[in-house]
Amino acid sequence: MVNVTMHGDSDIGRVRRINEDNFRLIPSCPAVVVCDGMGGHAAGEIASQRAVETIEAYLLGGSSIAPPPPGLLPAGLDSLSVEALELVWAVRLANRRVFQTAQTQRQMRGMGTTLVATRFVPGYAIICHVGDSRAYRFRGGRLEPLTVDHSLVAELVAQNEITPEQARTFADRNIITRALGTRPVVAVDVNVVPLRPGDWYVLCSDGLSGTIRDEEIAAILSRQGQSAARAVGELIAAANAAGGPDNITVAIAEIDDVDEPVEGRQKTETVPEPSDTVADQESGALDALFPGVKGSATVPEAQTDRIRIDPSLL
Repeated sequence: MVNVTMHGDSDIGRVRRINEDNFRLIPSCPAVVVCDGMGGHAAGEIASQRAVETIEAYLLGGSSIAPPPPGLLPAGLDSLSVEALELVWAVRLANRRVFQTAQTQRQMRGMGTTLVATRFVPGYAIICHVGDSRAYRFRGGRLEPLTVDHSLVAELVAQNEITPEQARTFADRNIITRALGTRPVVAVDVNVVPLRPGDWYVLCSDGLSGTIRDEEIAAILSRQGQSAARAVGELIAAANAAGGPDNITVAIAEIDDVDEPVEGRQKTETVPEPSDTVADQESGALDALFPGVKGSATVPEAQTDRIRIDPSLL
């Protein structure tokens, strides 16, 4: 068993006209989801809302009517737990639902959302992410990233073509390489890490991580007597004090107790785009999860793997 206390909030920031972020705290699961929508008008808000709704609905009982299909995971990833498999499947369904919604109205075409979700099970945290929303672990005064952005700048840093410092002001830092809903299928990164009592798991949109440095995030979390609930507000305030150029969402899950703390090597796996057989089951699973909600019967070919977030449309 694992006992988790959750806190979260979202803020429009100082520049944007609307808040296209959405988040969910799901204590009974327990799980946390943060999404950062994109697409212009209110489409980004709809994309992120559909995504968090789908994850929440599935984790709260969707598996009883739409269980993950055999063959979802390729060879080599079959060591993932049932709970991790369910979270991956929930993210797949969220992607399909956002994509199908985008096909119903012309003004929503091309909308999408980033996603980071963490599910807590005895001994472990399971993190799934797509895009550049992030998960961190704060343990013993140290902040550790648990996700790697799906973005052009992250790729360039990994290839040593630019430095992390240059990445903060890079001209094309608004290009992400993966998002939910822009294609009918999506690859999902999964990270399974061991829990300890006292851990804080921090999930955020890039309105936080793209505005203030990790060192400042760690300093706020480290303040003497700091509570997780207060830290959420102080992190949002710090991002706004730095200009608040984007919507800001922060959620913190405190690990209060773990029956059997475990140790193990942290390992990130990429669950690739599913086979045609698995992909064909996604629409059926959505119909079972959300009766009467139908998407487009046609699935156009993907135009690109890179998604440029135009600030004027946010």
